[in-house]
Amino acid sequence: MDTDTSLSALLRRVNHDPAQGLQAALDAVSGQPHPRVAAIAAHLSATKRDLWTRIAHATGTPTPPDDAGLHTLLTWEEEACAALSAAQLDVTVPPTDPASAGGEPPMTVAALMRLNAALTTGRAAQIRRLTAQPRIA
Repeated sequence: MDTDTSLSALLRRVNHDPAQGLQAALDAVSGQPHPRVAAIAAHLSATKRDLWTRIAHATGTPTPPDDAGLHTLLTWEEEACAALSAAQLDVTVPPTDPASAGGEPPMTVAALMRLNAALTTGRAAQIRRLTAQPRIA
């Protein structure tokens, strides 16, 4: 069973693991980054902000800070997840737009946290691959 502690630890790992985490992948970007890196970071920031706004509306918890960039948002979401109760983790969150959700089912907060972790892991891997590619001017 998912708990606030296990899900917060999962987010902390995918966000900040020194070898595989998103923060490490972003920190490894140097010089002129691949143009996709900025797009991936912007997508992740928007996706996480939307996800947490939906969770906040469903659970009555705070929304992410408006001025938080991706780095700040990573730490904020770990703390926000740790603050959720077992009852809040079981709350069902509807799709953003049920009319155009394309069959996306409503999901519990816990399921959305696992999906968030999977998305973050995949995006971190993309950034690491792009960072490893030589840039030709």
